[in-house]
Amino acid sequence: MSHTPLLTHRRAVLKGGALGLIPALSSAPAWAAIAPGVLIDAHVIDRRVWPGALPRSDAPVLPFDGDITALWYHRLDPRWRRPGFVLGGITGADTLFVLEQLARTRHRAVVSRRPLSAGATQWVIAPAHPSIAG
Repeated sequence: MSHTPLLTHRRAVLKGGALGLIPALSSAPAWAAIAPGVLIDAHVIDRRVWPGALPRSDAPVLPFDGDITALWYHRLDPRWRRPGFVLGGITGADTLFVLEQLARTRHRAVVSRRPLSAGATQWVIAPAHPSIAG
């Protein structure tokens, strides 16, 4: 499905305008709290730490089993080389650490994180500067 220019612009405004609100909302559940203002483009779920229910969202869910390498090379890095793209996820601290380092190389940052059950963290990574909010 292609976006019309008006819908694409509306999405960019919503994503860019809400990024300033994310720190204030970070104590609430990541995508539940920011979903009204920030549209998450995809969710990554590490099935090692979160075998439960997946997020309710129109965004695709990209599950993996501990090794984020293939997902990074084939899906995330190519998308992070362009403007926009907000990523939500539930992973362990190890995977979040790796994604956080990779996100910095693409001018993105963890803008929300919340510990869940033992070993699982729910988080959101978004463009760190309005010029790449897209």
